[in-house]
Amino acid sequence: MNIHVDPKVDLHWDDSHVLPPVIYPDLEFLFQRMTEKTLDVAYRPGARFLDIGCGRAVDASALLRKGMTGAGVELSDRMLECAQAHLADAGLQMCLVRAFGETLPFSDNSFDVVICKGALDHFFDPAHSVREMARVARPDGWVVISIANFESMGFRLGRALDRFLARFQPKRDAAPRLWDLPHDHTIRTSFPLLCQLVSPYVEIERVWGVSLFFGFPYWNIFLKRLPRPLAFGILRIIDRFASIMPFFADVLVLRGRPRRPLPARMPSGRKVPGFSPETDPAAAPGI
Repeated sequence: MNIHVDPKVDLHWDDSHVLPPVIYPDLEFLFQRMTEKTLDVAYRPGARFLDIGCGRAVDASALLRKGMTGAGVELSDRMLECAQAHLADAGLQMCLVRAFGETLPFSDNSFDVVICKGALDHFFDPAHSVREMARVARPDGWVVISIANFESMGFRLGRALDRFLARFQPKRDAAPRLWDLPHDHTIRTSFPLLCQLVSPYVEIERVWGVSLFFGFPYWNIFLKRLPRPLAFGILRIIDRFASIMPFFADVLVLRGRPRRPLPARMPSGRKVPGFSPETDPAAAPGI
């Protein structure tokens, strides 16, 4: 497995650059459905959850409003500030911990549901992060991971069209494409790779797909020109096919149960960075 690692870990990362200046219907729908599906798959009445890479705690807040309790893990001090502000504005309370996903400061079997939405491909050692998720999940609990699929149908068609056009336009714009691996990602996730990362530590229950054709050239422009209800109606219909064909979908949503006994960590050839969470680890298991 090829892992591209930047030795400098950004402890002040923020999400201000994630969304482009113009949001087309396909991207808006993708983010909306990714959130809806992840929360739907992760919801368990009255359960205790852990949101890894919780960002602004928007998703965690939705689960708190549904009666769940939990905690959030985030490495960036900037995002933790945003999460604290969001929870305060919403009148909600949740323990926030600053830590690496590879070294979760929680006891074994602490949570009913462990969630990692859109963050696994940012981690220094994704495979060990999955093992940590399985470790802190209860034996009858769930591990829920949602992540972009860089081998989606949209990206595959986009790459093929890009190569075809390059034959006739050798001086085409060399700007990064949507299917190029962003600089802050460590792995190029696909359906097979996600299963490879997860299966040693999590017994996969199911993988759902979310959205189709994101990244295919001119698809977003076509949708933008349609009346909004029609564009989203088309996207909802296509999303039904994506749900049962995750291999081709734009986003993968996986749910499974932690394996017991948990296998030993598989060597990755790299050292997981050490980090002392600002929240007292000894207090974390008691949340």
